[in-house]
Amino acid sequence: MVIKIIEMSSIIIMLFVVLGVHELGHLITGLIQGFRFELFVVGPLGIKRENNRIKVYLNKNIAHYGGLAATIPRNDNPKNSKILANICLAGPIASIILAVILGALYFSLNFQFSKIILIGALASIGIFLVTTIPSKTGLFFTDRKRYQRLTSEGPERDVELAVLRILGNYAKDDSYMNVNPNDIETIIADEHYKFFGLFSKLTYQFETNGHFDLETQNEFDEISKTMPKSLVKTTNIHLKKITKQSSVQN
Repeated sequence: MVIKIIEMSSIIIMLFVVLGVHELGHLITGLIQGFRFELFVVGPLGIKRENNRIKVYLNKNIAHYGGLAATIPRNDNPKNSKILANICLAGPIASIILAVILGALYFSLNFQFSKIILIGALASIGIFLVTTIPSKTGLFFTDRKRYQRLTSEGPERDVELAVLRILGNYAKDDSYMNVNPNDIETIIADEHYKFFGLFSKLTYQFETNGHFDLETQNEFDEISKTMPKSLVKTTNIHLKKITKQSSVQN
């Protein structure tokens, strides 16, 4: 029984290590290229910049358990889009490197819990494939596709930059209040991100004005009919949550 508990605990820890290495690939690449640290989350571990100080905290947001890493530009440099593209690519590269290392360890070592190393290698390969083979996972583009969009010369690059800024702000503040409205309008104009853009706009409107704009609400309801039901349910839960929190506070 004790061995089973140790084994299961080790597997869970190994999976978090695999996720952490992927996110560290993004994070370290950003820091090396001069971006400022903002956020690193893996499982219950959270590290963020708050009031210009680094704070370690307990992550209670289950949606962030899969890992998040955020670094932001220190200035408005034309090279920032290329740097962000490199950051996107660094995660999958870190995952495949980890898979090779763990695979080599598995085949060279032989001990009771060596299969945990194999599980880590396979999980890391899985993350690499999921973030490179498809173009999208759910609502967002994968790391590989985002790299391609960020290195393009068209409007796709501006859209990806806007999305990254919005996600970075939300992850840091757990709020859309500090999001740039121009970024929201940029992604609403993109057919791939329109649903996310309208959702962001509704949340921003409520957090800043205390109510949803009727026109935006109607547009959001209309596009919701074409989106996966599970995704619509998730966004509606969030919208209801912020309205409920507001009514309780008032």
